[in-house]
Amino acid sequence: MSSENKLAQIKQKIEHLHQELAIINQSTQPMPELINATNILRTNEYLTHVNEKKTEIVSSYEEYVKELEAFLSSVLEHKLAFLKKTRARLQKKAKKKPKRKRTKKPKKKKSSKKRRR
Repeated sequence: MSSENKLAQIKQKIEHLHQELAIINQSTQPMPELINATNILRTNEYLTHVNEKKTEIVSSYEEYVKELEAFLSSVLEHKLAFLKKTRARLQKKAKKKPKRKRTKKPKKKKSSKKRRR
């Protein structure tokens, strides 16, 4: 599986976890018709569930970052190899071509005769 596909899957997983967390957050309001102990139990259950989802999100982000680092590292390695090859080719070309020396052409002197009208 390519890095891009894996990154896309992890990103999709993170988005899904965020959606699940948003759904959990909507159902947290205490209900006045229930007794306090029941509301406390519901709150505890809610907090446990939220904590699990946030832990999953954090671990997904960690995985995402690792994949990004691996991807970036491979891209930089390919770029560095390409630059080294290009540099070597340019150095070979530079050695093959002899350097031309510029010769100065003598300047033409303007005639000192004045024109008559």
